[in-house]
Amino acid sequence: MGKFSGQFVRSRCLAVLACLIGTVGITAHVHAAEPSIQQLPGPDGKAAITCVVYEPQPIPEGKAGLIVHLYGSGGSHRKNEYNIGREPYATCRKLLAERGYWLVVADLGRYHWMNEKACTQLDAVIDAMITDKNIDPKQVHLFGTSMGASSSLIYTMRRPERIKSVVAVFPITDFTKWLVEKPNYRVPVEKAHGITPETRNEALAKLSPLMNVDAFQKVPVMLLHGDKDRVVPTHHSRDFAAALQKKGYPFIFHEVPGATHNDKIARTYQHELADFLTEGIQPAEPVSTPQKKQ
Repeated sequence: MGKFSGQFVRSRCLAVLACLIGTVGITAHVHAAEPSIQQLPGPDGKAAITCVVYEPQPIPEGKAGLIVHLYGSGGSHRKNEYNIGREPYATCRKLLAERGYWLVVADLGRYHWMNEKACTQLDAVIDAMITDKNIDPKQVHLFGTSMGASSSLIYTMRRPERIKSVVAVFPITDFTKWLVEKPNYRVPVEKAHGITPETRNEALAKLSPLMNVDAFQKVPVMLLHGDKDRVVPTHHSRDFAAALQKKGYPFIFHEVPGATHNDKIARTYQHELADFLTEGIQPAEPVSTPQKKQ
């Protein structure tokens, strides 16, 4: 995908949104099937990884797409545990299934924060899905919330060639700043990555998307963040969006008035989320200036 200047948009800026995403009016005729629990081979074929797998409806005859959802801190692959199986994403799941996309939630641990183990496990999940489900390797997308949003960005920083696009819902983009803002998260983050006082500054910088913007040169990012978020302050998405815009890298940023750190933020954006993941950014023309609510 070529470079496009990004957009800052508010929840009511529908005109701007229409320019950015090719919205398709779809009436759902097919109910999404219930997901299955599958054991996928782990790294080197060892220690199977438990996954919740949502099948496309119907399964495409040719190559299919894949979306991996990464859940929030303390969550898991299980339904309603801070992942895409929750009610605010029901329409999005249905649209993705109708459009021929497999959707997977892998159990990587409740507090993995995309450490090296989680990264290699996600490699294995993607590889297994590509092999077993006839997935197009060029149509692998990540969708994460909170810890999962940050983890989606961190994985992409490490494997930019593997990921087509990323949806990040209230992500942490500057870990050094966030662990000062929310010191109660310092222990789980540092434990996950084996961070010591001597390695802290360098390690947190390596985890921070804001410090690694060039990894997203060719990977479109959609950011969704509420302006009343008290867990991950909104500036994490604002600052990252500004950095992407400065570089001319492709992104969409929805700052949602009144929204907090809650999956309910996604309800209004389910069609837009599905469009972004399946169609990408399709602006009428590049726009370089921020779009704000009047």
